[in-house]
Amino acid sequence: MNQDIYIKLLEELLANINEGIHFVDQKNITQIYNHNMEKIEGMDAKVIIGKNFRNIFKDIPEEESTLLKALKGISIKDNIQRYQNKNGKEIIALNTTLPIKVNGKILGALEISKDITKIKKLSDELIKLQTVNNEIGENLSCCKKSKYSFDDIIGECPKIKRTIELAKKVTESDATVFIYGETGTGKELLSQAIHYGSSRKDKPFIAINCTTLPETLFESILFGTEKGGFTGATNKMGLFEQANGGTLLLDEINSIPIELQAKLLRVLQEKTVRRIGGVKDIPIDVRVISTTNENPKDIIKNGKMRLDLYYRLNLIYLELSPLREREEDILLLSQKFLNYYNKKLNKI
Repeated sequence: MNQDIYIKLLEELLANINEGIHFVDQKNITQIYNHNMEKIEGMDAKVIIGKNFRNIFKDIPEEESTLLKALKGISIKDNIQRYQNKNGKEIIALNTTLPIKVNGKILGALEISKDITKIKKLSDELIKLQTVNNEIGENLSCCKKSKYSFDDIIGECPKIKRTIELAKKVTESDATVFIYGETGTGKELLSQAIHYGSSRKDKPFIAINCTTLPETLFESILFGTEKGGFTGATNKMGLFEQANGGTLLLDEINSIPIELQAKLLRVLQEKTVRRIGGVKDIPIDVRVISTTNENPKDIIKNGKMRLDLYYRLNLIYLELSPLREREEDILLLSQKFLNYYNKKLNKI
């Protein structure tokens, strides 16, 4: 492949990737500044390319510049930064900045930036709504959300009866519970029944679907943040702190990134949590219930979960069978829903 093809390939790559790319040489001169970086920072590449980076971005203190740190050989990965771009728009970006070396000599610094502003704001709203929901549930008895008990679980099938009996026996235990069942089999219903049948029933029950969480923000949502931990960070409780004294349901646990699982294991073992940017361990008393719609054997085989974390989460194993394996329960459930909707729609 000749040089012209390499150059054309590089041009197409820079023009079409979703991340912003900024490359400066060893003299602080910007050599590459792609279209996505223009959109993120609100700058025109024509004003940037060929100019000294320090002359363009004068408002960034030298000690805070990740590009300058990279030119000194310091790599900074997955750094969340919050700032206002040149158009006054607040931007939250996930940046990785690397020194570019050839034969051990630093020839420049490369910054790869992803705009996660919308994702971060959505996750903040998620936590805020969860907190409000808990406060309403605790303070306004007339407006409490539905609380499911074992009486709400309908079934005469031997399989479901065995599962319910085992679940009842472990309500007062603090051991972690691992529930496997296909989508729609009632995993959260069973989780609530365990919580509201225990001595923790007057404490928070917080359920979070791990598939809905942005991968880059898993850690801050679960463990919280400390002011100064990264640019724009504030003191904020994570879900573990919010669930203190109660139960935290990690729905679809197999969606948690593998690199975060070691930190989750540490929290479960030590019963403390450390916020991002924090220096102290915060004691927590939380019972963790985790669920999955994938067979646990497949999760382990496919490398979606650490084996040590699986054993820690799976102290008590419960399995919910799909309705196709519980034919004797079809009429019971049909009658239950028929009565419910007749009453709701004033048909009786």
